[in-house]
Amino acid sequence: MKESIDSILTIDKNTREIVEKTELEIENLKKGLREKLTDMENESIEKSKILGKEKEDEIDKVFKKKAELIRDENKKNLEKIEKFYNDKEEDLVKEALELVLEGKHNV
Repeated sequence: MKESIDSILTIDKNTREIVEKTELEIENLKKGLREKLTDMENESIEKSKILGKEKEDEIDKVFKKKAELIRDENKKNLEKIEKFYNDKEEDLVKEALELVLEGKHNV
């Protein structure tokens, strides 16, 4: 009878040790999984930042090119206006002077 009780106690002790060891292994696996998921999340965040920066740089490049084209077009238009004014300046001044002088005679 004593042997049976000792045998049952030994089995019980071994069972508790196996359960504790299994629970410890499960906790270690959970911990490892949480760490792996955190690493994956951080990696995903970094990749997203890099992709966002690349897209921002692309958009910035496009807008700078458009701004440069608009600036060049405005420069050409300004040059045309200046040329027109320079070509017509003398005539415009004469016409303006005549209008002013005519206005004084009418007063």
